[in-house]
Amino acid sequence: MSTDAAPESRWAVASYLIRERKLGLAMTLGGGLYGLTALAGLHWFHCPFKSLTGLPCPGCGMTRATLAMLRGDWTTMVKFHPLAPVFVLFWTAVGLGLACPPRWRNGYVCRLEKIEATIRWPLWVGGLLIAYSLTRWLGFCYSC
Repeated sequence: MSTDAAPESRWAVASYLIRERKLGLAMTLGGGLYGLTALAGLHWFHCPFKSLTGLPCPGCGMTRATLAMLRGDWTTMVKFHPLAPVFVLFWTAVGLGLACPPRWRNGYVCRLEKIEATIRWPLWVGGLLIAYSLTRWLGFCYSC
């Protein structure tokens, strides 16, 4: 069910990906496929930002951090990228919305949209990513 409309709120990112099923499925499946290949030890994607600048991008280390978190190695997860749990939670919410039956999906999306509008999570996560990147660029993080 594609609405071809902008989200109700600029903060409604997860709910938008669920409403726009093709986009949400493509991003979720693509990320899952990349995660599985990384789990198998195949690293076929290199960060273009880091290749151009020599500096880690705001997301550098996220795959390694997520894999460490899924293994239960929280110390290593924090070393690679402390925001991994936020992104795992985000993609879990999107995946649940995409997987739930169509008759439940609209209610799920409406509740999720209200939560997103209330907490404005993209603003907070964006700020944290900028702050984290600056600390890495200034030499306070040695994991990348």
